[in-house]
Amino acid sequence: MSKPAHLILYSHDTYGLGHIRRNRKIARALVDAFPALQATIITGSGLSGEYASHPRIRFVEIEQVEKQPNGEYRAASPDLDINQAIEARRSVISNYVREHPADIFIADKEPLGLHGELTDALGHLKARGTTLILGLRDVLDEAEKLKKEWKNKGIYGSIEGLYDQIWIYGSEDFYNPLAHLDLPQSVLSRCSYTGYLYQPHPEFEQVPVPGVPTDYLLVTAGGGGDGDFLMNAVLSSYEHDTTIPCPAVLLLGPYSGAQHEKQIRSRAEMIKGVQVIGFNAEPEALIRQSKAVIGMCGYNTFCEVIAREKPVLFVPRQTPRMEQLIRAERARELGLCAVLKAEDAANPVAFASAIRELIAGADAQGQDYRFDSSGLQRICQKVGSILEARSSASFEVENVG
Repeated sequence: MSKPAHLILYSHDTYGLGHIRRNRKIARALVDAFPALQATIITGSGLSGEYASHPRIRFVEIEQVEKQPNGEYRAASPDLDINQAIEARRSVISNYVREHPADIFIADKEPLGLHGELTDALGHLKARGTTLILGLRDVLDEAEKLKKEWKNKGIYGSIEGLYDQIWIYGSEDFYNPLAHLDLPQSVLSRCSYTGYLYQPHPEFEQVPVPGVPTDYLLVTAGGGGDGDFLMNAVLSSYEHDTTIPCPAVLLLGPYSGAQHEKQIRSRAEMIKGVQVIGFNAEPEALIRQSKAVIGMCGYNTFCEVIAREKPVLFVPRQTPRMEQLIRAERARELGLCAVLKAEDAANPVAFASAIRELIAGADAQGQDYRFDSSGLQRICQKVGSILEARSSASFEVENVG
């Protein structure tokens, strides 16, 4: 490349840590692979400062919004309504892409952004020749619900003319998130599966919190905004069965809430062998050193646990999307995990029994299914091809001129 390239990643980040962690993984892999590449992450998360900095990765934070249990959004700031928050976000995004031209733009999950906030920016980027990429999780939601949602958002009428490539961060033999959406072949032909995004960095391999025991049961709920149920259910199980033969580490997440965290810590202090961690930005080391894991089956937790071949029990949420349940049930079909419905986890007797089975290794990873965790390497290859093609095209234009 004759000049440094610029990559912009966008994520709306309205619920948990999934989007910001996924985009950061991608950005980190790419700047490591391409020494001249500059990356910007536009994010609606307020947690960018919690992650280790990198000299060639910049975070641009936009107004935060919060997703409610019914799927609706509200502004995080009490001084703004949702329309004002979206307009503020749209303005920051549009101005940034105009002032900082991008060679590649990757939108995470939302083709037009939250409430269409990307529409102006995408139009500008398309006109100036930026390579536009839509990145999708392995599982989005139930097909009929997603079809209706995309129709209401106007995605069907615009996706074909916008995106050059669509990357699915998963494996074709695991799940097809676009099945039954009635997308035209011209759009489907631009889709490719990258494999799952997993690549631990050496600096995250040390124990992040002093005093963590070895061979523990790690209980994680991602961002923690809807994870209090899981934490309390595990505590109830340990209170019911005081002879569970494994200490537990509860990783709450930053969105657990001060009052809920206080209550969970108070209960945990009364149970021998149970420890609580409020938030850890890099949970890879905690997963690596655990004996087994209980989680909700969000994308990042799924990738990190399955890639590590840890025995895992998933207790997926079913609102506001069915994503976690779909992913967990498919993984169980392949022998990769055990699954417990939330209503069963609410029963301390049933949950304690499931925990004992997990610890004993009864539901450890199956060996027949090959889990493809090479997604970040493939993304680096794809970006390399894009940059090479753009560099060649620029060279030809300059020579013609």
